[in-house]
Amino acid sequence: MHKCSLRGASGLTGFLGKNYSLRQVRIQMEKQARREQVLRHAKRIFARKGYHRTNISEIIARARIARGTFYLYFDNKRDLFEELLGQVLGELRLRIQRLRLGPGEPDPIEQLRANLRRVLGLVLAERELTDILLNHAMGFDRDLDLRIIDFYERVIDQIQRSLDLGIEMNLVRRCDTRVAAFCILGGIKEVVAQASRARRRDIGPLAEEILDFGIRGVGRPELLGFAADEASFGRGLD
Repeated sequence: MHKCSLRGASGLTGFLGKNYSLRQVRIQMEKQARREQVLRHAKRIFARKGYHRTNISEIIARARIARGTFYLYFDNKRDLFEELLGQVLGELRLRIQRLRLGPGEPDPIEQLRANLRRVLGLVLAERELTDILLNHAMGFDRDLDLRIIDFYERVIDQIQRSLDLGIEMNLVRRCDTRVAAFCILGGIKEVVAQASRARRRDIGPLAEEILDFGIRGVGRPELLGFAADEASFGRGLD
């Protein structure tokens, strides 16, 4: 359990609602800022050195805090790492939305494109967190491993549901949608890793390449034709 309960604006609002003095509010805000400072420096060190080679002393030195101050906010290195991992998993969950059907909803391809743009926007803006998730998060703690596996299973389920829906709509060819979902996720993970290392910032072209690759791998002629028409329309607007 993390030891500083004040989190962002909602935490501050709750604190103010208890009629604390301005001095007490300022103290709590300083504590929160210091905690965020520890997380910020830890994120960079974990991404560069990995979990096992990172030690609390280095985090403390970079954050310029006393050892006792560190333990006001985190129980140990694992506790700190778990929070960083929770941040990236939570942000990714918010950005991967289920496809919606019905009057007034965007077409499926546009919804897939929006998902990809949101995910790529996050991982290219938060390169350290991306590196932690892809390269340093597995293999040292069983509970954390299970959290990551559960996250990827949920993503796979979501991709598979989208493929099954595409088959029902006669837009996706009949295939083993579970295997196809693993292929799609594996490709996205590798593209994300390479883009993060190369310091790329051009989200649009990346999203289009991933989308085009996925569509041509699973799509029926009807879907490929729709995508081609959409691309022609887009070029006509340029």
